[in-house]
Amino acid sequence: MKLPKRNAIYFIILILLCFVPFWYFYRCQEPLENLDEMVEGGNSCDGPFGCKTTEEIKKETKANLKTENERISRPASSLPVIVSNNLQLTLTNLTPPAKQIEYELPSIPKNPFLGRPVGIGTMAIPVDYTKFLIEEKILSNTKTDIYMLDVDPKSLGLLDGASYSITTMPMNYFEAEPIKLPSYTFNEVIPRNKSLNEIYNKKNKFINDIAAKIAVSENSEYMYKNPRNSNANVKLDKAKPNNNFILIKPDTNDTFPEKFRIEIVNNTITNNQVITLWGDNILNKNKPQPDGNPNKILDPDTLLNYTENVSKTVFGYNKKGFGDSCFELDDSSCKIGDMEVGNRCINIIQSGDIYDEKNSKIGSVSKNPATQARNTQKQKDDIPTETLIINIDNKDVTGLLLYLSYLT
Repeated sequence: MKLPKRNAIYFIILILLCFVPFWYFYRCQEPLENLDEMVEGGNSCDGPFGCKTTEEIKKETKANLKTENERISRPASSLPVIVSNNLQLTLTNLTPPAKQIEYELPSIPKNPFLGRPVGIGTMAIPVDYTKFLIEEKILSNTKTDIYMLDVDPKSLGLLDGASYSITTMPMNYFEAEPIKLPSYTFNEVIPRNKSLNEIYNKKNKFINDIAAKIAVSENSEYMYKNPRNSNANVKLDKAKPNNNFILIKPDTNDTFPEKFRIEIVNNTITNNQVITLWGDNILNKNKPQPDGNPNKILDPDTLLNYTENVSKTVFGYNKKGFGDSCFELDDSSCKIGDMEVGNRCINIIQSGDIYDEKNSKIGSVSKNPATQARNTQKQKDDIPTETLIINIDNKDVTGLLLYLSYLT
């Protein structure tokens, strides 16, 4: 059957009207599906910041920045190369009770009978000097003991010397696995003890010279012995450009004597090393340092300047080496590495004067360098040892912190 032309047109229009809605709804459904994917993507934590909030991202960025600043503020370092250095230590107590005692022997009396004629010839008649020795306070009334009350009125004898500890710590001590370095103990020198022993020996010899027949008993109270362990085989990091700390603290007492002197002697030939304070190294002379005196009591403000308020090109300490109490103004302790040095530890960086918390001078540090011959033949005036000398006159010093440049 053949459709009329008009009916055919209506049929086509009807088909198109059915197809257009179908096509429209199909096209509209596809963006909705894409929108669902976008929503699901927005809820994902696969981005660079994960599911963190803006506040969390800010805090993390600030913490990372602080960590990076601490890293770049530390001086450059290398893997440690630990070597032994045999140092001779002498801590001399210079307080009044320990001071040296001065004494002079009397003149030896002449024999009044010497040369007088007796009978046919001339001879010397023996003289009993016992009375003279007692009157001059050389021999006691017992006639068997040396008299010492004139120089030791309270009969104290030799005083016991306090003991001290010394240890070392490389600057990059905490950069990797901590390096456990040994500590050593040594005793102080008391000038009084040595002088009393010398006086005792002088009086004993004086008696033997003029009255050998007098038998004097030995008094152990005046027998002097050199302080023990005056040599310390300390360990130092010789890798360049690694620096080192030397720490010294009192053991017997809580503080050092009010007035004392420390001498650290290094034999540059035996140890094959030169020990130099950081600021004395010619390469560090013009390097900027934090404001203030370089040698002073290490208070929290100074320590902050040395550990945080520095840049890579400026002198700085590794903060990890100092305990939290070192940064507390009211705390009575401060642990550096493995050693407790108290809250009045003197920080020494270079030769020169030493100051307290109020910038008052309390001492000085100097160095006598070693000298070597300029030619191959050894000279008589050659001195192979160098001596670091520290003089302190201040109460309640609890520790010493010496900052050394790398060994040369």
